[in-house]
Amino acid sequence: MEQRVKCPNCGKETPAGKRFCGHCGARLVFEPPPKKVCTSCGAENQPDQQFCSTCGARLVTPTAAPSTPSAVAASPAEGKQVTVKPTWGLAWGLWWRALIIALLFGAVVYLVAMLLTVTVFGWTWKLPFGS
Repeated sequence: MEQRVKCPNCGKETPAGKRFCGHCGARLVFEPPPKKVCTSCGAENQPDQQFCSTCGARLVTPTAAPSTPSAVAASPAEGKQVTVKPTWGLAWGLWWRALIIALLFGAVVYLVAMLLTVTVFGWTWKLPFGS
């Protein structure tokens, strides 16, 4: 049977050996089952053993620590969606720049037009502000 790991973020099961949850994208931390420590001699034993392999004493199953958020909850940058509020300062700055560019363009067109002679339907006018 394939060993599975429970995602600490969404609770879905994922095959062991994967680094990220396939459902929510959270980082998976594989923690092997804790070894049983003999209360008589202090030797470490496999989790499935009932008796100490060193002294033969009965092994007590360690009580599970209270559930605490793992490293996934400690890193807010992973898997969290951040909402960015629009700032109007940038938009107003762009509008002011566009206005200044339009005014400069209009001034250049006006200065060029002062040097021209206008002819419409056979009538020719020298613009009054030209020399």
